[in-house]
Formats: sequence, C-alpha cells, structure tokens
Amino acid sequence: MMKLKDMVAIITGSSKGIGLGCALVFSREGAKVVITSRHRNEGQKIADRINSEGGNAVYLQTDVSKSESVKKMVEETVKEFGKIDILINNAAYHISKNVEETTEEEWDFIIDTNLKSVFLCSKYCIPYLRKTKGAIVNMSSMVGLVGQGNAGAYSATKGGIIAMTKGMALDFAKDGIRVNCICPGWIETPLVEDWFSQQKDTKKAREYIYSVHPLGRIGTIEECGYAALYLVSNESSFVTGIALPIDGGVTLGY
Repeated sequence: MMKLKDMVAIITGSSKGIGLGCALVFSREGAKVVITSRHRNEGQKIADRINSEGGNAVYLQTDVSKSESVKKMVEETVKEFGKIDILINNAAYHISKNVEETTEEEWDFIIDTNLKSVFLCSKYCIPYLRKTKGAIVNMSSMVGLVGQGNAGAYSATKGGIIAMTKGMALDFAKDGIRVNCICPGWIETPLVEDWFSQQKDTKKAREYIYSVHPLGRIGTIEECGYAALYLVSNESSFVTGIALPIDGGVTLGY
C-alpha cells in the first residue's frame, strides 16, 4: 500500500541531491510531487523523469529566498493539485569560509537561501497545511548538531533550522501540523562528489571519510528520502519537533 497516495508534496531544491532523493521516494509512494529549483532545465528533467516512470510531478521555477516567488509557487501548486499536504524545506547552499573571510554579501546569500527560505515557504504553505493536517520537514545537517570549521554562515543556518523547527512544532501542533527536521551527515550528492574530486588523493580521501563512519560508508539520497517519508507519513503521527540524524553514526564520535 502506498504511504502517500494522492498527497501533494512541495520539495524545494529537488533537482538534485537530497531533494531529488525525497522526490523519487515520495513519488514511488504515491505522492504528487512539486519539483522546485532556480534552474529550469535541471528541474524540468526531474519532473519529466518522474512522469515517465508513472509518477505525477510538475516543475515550478522558484527562488525560495524571494517572497513573491514563493507565493507564486504555492498558488500554482494549489491551482494544479488543489491542496498541499507536505512541505520539504530542502534548498540550501554551502560556502567554505570562516566568519572573518565571509563577505556580507555571501553571508546574506547563505542566510536567505538556507534559512529565510524555510521561513517563507513555511509561512505561505501553513494556511493550506492547516486544512490537510499536513507535515513539514526541514533539512538541517549534522553541522547543526556538532558544528563545522570553515563554514560560519552555513553552520548558523543549519543550527537555526533546528531551533526554528522546534518553535514551529510548538506553534502549530494545535492545528494538527507536525514539524520535524532531518540532520544528514555525509551523503552521496554532487556536492560531496565534487569535494572528493578536489582532494589531492581522491581515493584516500574517500577511504578516510568512510572510515570515520561506524557503518563504514556514507549515505544515499534515497536513505534521506525514506527518513523524510517516515516523518510525513502516518507512521510518525505522534512525532513532532525532532532533529533526526541520518549520518551513519559519524556524530557519535564528536
């Protein structure tokens, strides 16, 4: 039995990486999926792929840091599907700089993309989620739990997402809206593969990263998708306000 049959899910930043993993898993479980990203070509390819595999997806080009763009995304989703059951706030960007090195423009970009986007998308989806007793999953990071060097702005956003999740869970529990977040560790995404490729010895870098994980490997985007599936399905109907690590145990060593 499909766990999300006929539910409507907006997944931000879903043209690649963890957002893509959520979109693929949700579609297989019967959800109607709204793919959003800044880049139309990449996003439309994912929507086309899901539809070709028997799913139901649309692509909506969206800048989640801009209020008008988010409002348009929400309005077009409701126009297309009639409701919203699920919001996955996944869109994010990373800059490898400490606070001293980060420019004000870079700081604003990361805060807007990673954190303000969670505020905007939640703000404009909540009136519809209230009607469906829906669920929100915010994508934080292991960085939000344990910190990360050389990532001042990124760390601030991911820690902020955890705190914001808990506050939202309290605020909207009375409306039947559950709000949780996921804290992924090292996951097989284009960003992580790009990091491996930049190291002097890619093979040794990969071996080292795998070795610090108690489970001996890094995760997959689908594994993050299944974690999100649990948090939006009826199986987690008594779960709200949590920060769920999906990290192969790596943060246990911090």
